[in-house]
This record gives sequence, structure tokens and C-alpha cells, in this order.
Amino acid sequence: MPFPSRHVFLLLVAALCVGGLTLYWQWPEPAPVARFTAPQPTPVASVDSLPSPLLVSAAPTAALAPAAAQLPGLQGTEVDGELGSDSAGNLRLNLGVRDYFDYFLSAADSAGLDAAVEAMLADASQRLAEPALGQFIGLLGDYMDYKRASLALLEQPLSAAQQAQPQSQLAALQQAFDKLAELRRGHFSTAAVEALFGAEEAYARYTLENLALLAREDLGEEGKAQAQLRLREQLPAAMRASEERHSQAQAQQARSEQLWQEGASEEQVRQFLALTYDPPTVERLLTEQRNERAWQQRYGQYQEELASLQGNGLSPADRQREQQRLRQRLFSAEDQHRVETYDAIAVKQQDSETSGL
Repeated sequence: MPFPSRHVFLLLVAALCVGGLTLYWQWPEPAPVARFTAPQPTPVASVDSLPSPLLVSAAPTAALAPAAAQLPGLQGTEVDGELGSDSAGNLRLNLGVRDYFDYFLSAADSAGLDAAVEAMLADASQRLAEPALGQFIGLLGDYMDYKRASLALLEQPLSAAQQAQPQSQLAALQQAFDKLAELRRGHFSTAAVEALFGAEEAYARYTLENLALLAREDLGEEGKAQAQLRLREQLPAAMRASEERHSQAQAQQARSEQLWQEGASEEQVRQFLALTYDPPTVERLLTEQRNERAWQQRYGQYQEELASLQGNGLSPADRQREQQRLRQRLFSAEDQHRVETYDAIAVKQQDSETSGL
């Protein structure tokens, strides 16, 4: 597996730096509240018990609560996450608390931040008694401050040199992870960091170590495969199982793509997929691959026609209009955002190559 391309590298930086909400919260200055200082006996979920945040979502807390039912953006959904207290009445910390925060805050775009927070507090007050409720409110203030600060990390530009060379890419990723880890520990207690972000950080460390391994030139393919297996064995059990399924799916996808490129028929690809998946899954995967290949062909045609516009003497405004007409002719309304994203990545790559000359 080669080191990630530039646009994949940018996506990895975004995932390591922010990993979750991308909304810039206009969070009002919080009123003074007691910060989360639960006594040591407060149980904290171990990383082993937490699912990978990239692959598994937390189970819903309960049925739809009235506060969420009335909030634009959350209507018709169930409250996600988990809120509870221990035998001493202290807030029980686990990944579900973070999911609960993000569930309500996801409605900020539609309902406004104040309304989303108000609905969250109204719902939490039905689920928690003191002192857990006060601890929850303090933790929410910390979380909002942290989200605002973490988003600022993403706004820091990457130089062309950082994007150009594998070792520079890896160093930038490691630096982003270190900054985010430091930021978390500046906003939360050690117990809260482990509960809210432990699984995510474990997977990020695994990802960085895996990228460093792939960049090594002193190991052959077999040596890298063995080292990757050892890295995977160090993951928590639940996360390791998810990573193994993910790696298997990636390998299956890569082999399927190779078969298509070698001119295999759809029946040959079907037979290959049938070695691993049941018939309904095989047909679903074939349909997805068929649609993706057709889309890539349309995008290739689009790029060719777009290139022909560059030297025809059109003004920038006219060229922009022609590009928009081209998008509308070749792609459905549902595909427009994907085309715009691909175009933006292409421009960013071109700019990076130009600045690196």
C-alpha cells in the first residue's frame, strides 16, 4: 500500500485534527460553573470496552425525548449516546456522553446553537440528578471550549513541502495528533480524556504507526505485512476486530478493482466476491462497483471537456458558466456536490504542484 496521495493526506489531517463536528460553534461565554471534579471512585469506561469511533456508532440512549422531538434537525430521530450516574450519583463517563453532546449539537445549523444547547440541558435534566447534572453541565462547557479550539487547528495552513514528501507528510500528521492530544488534556481531566477520546486516540496512534511502517524503505512487502499484523494485535480487542473487517473489505475492493482493470467480466467478479460474501451482499457490491465505474467514466469525460475550455479564449466568467453547464449536463443533482469536491481537490493539487516548482 503506497503512502497516501496529497488529497488523501489532507483528509487524514482533517480527521486527526478535528474528528467530528465541522461547524464553527458560536458558543456564548459560559456562566461560571463547577468544573468536572468527580472523585476517584467514579468509574471510567476502559478503551477495551469502547468501539472504534470510525466504524461503530453508540447505541441510542432511549426513546425520543420531547426536547429533541421539537428541535429542527432532530425531528423523527432518537437521542443518541448514553447518560447515567454511578452508585454515588456521579456522572458516569464513557464515549456515549460525547455522542450525546454531538447528537444535540448537530442541530445547531438548523435550530441555532442556543436552541440546541437548551434542548440538550432540558433532556439531560430528565435523565440526571445532582451531582451528576452539575458535572454534566461543567463537562459540556469544557467540551464546547475544546471544540472551538480544535477547529482552529484545522485552519492552520500546510506548506507545499509538508504535502510533497512522505516523511514530511508523516511529520505533519504526527504534529497534528500531538497538538490535539495536548489540547484535550488542557481542557479535560485524565479520566474524561480516556473516556471521551481514548478509543479515537488509540486508533489514531495505530494509523500513524502504520503510515510510518509503510514509508520504511528497509522492509519488503512481506516484512511490512508481518509488522502490520503485530501493530494490529496491539489494538484493543473490539477495535482490532473492526480493523480486521475494514482491512479485509479494503483488500476485497482492491482485488475487485484489479479484476475490472484486467478486463474481467461481471460474472468473474461475482465469483470472486462469492468466496467471501453471501449472494445478497455480492449483488449489492456489484451494483455499487458498477455505479462507481460509470461515475468515474462520466467524470473523466467531464475533465476532458473541461480541459478543452481552457484554450478557447473565454473570459473567466464565461468559462465558469460553461463549466457549470457541463456539470449539469453530465451529472445528476445528487452528484453536484461530489463533482465540486473533486474539482476543489484537483485545484488544490495543482496549486501545490505549482508552488513546489
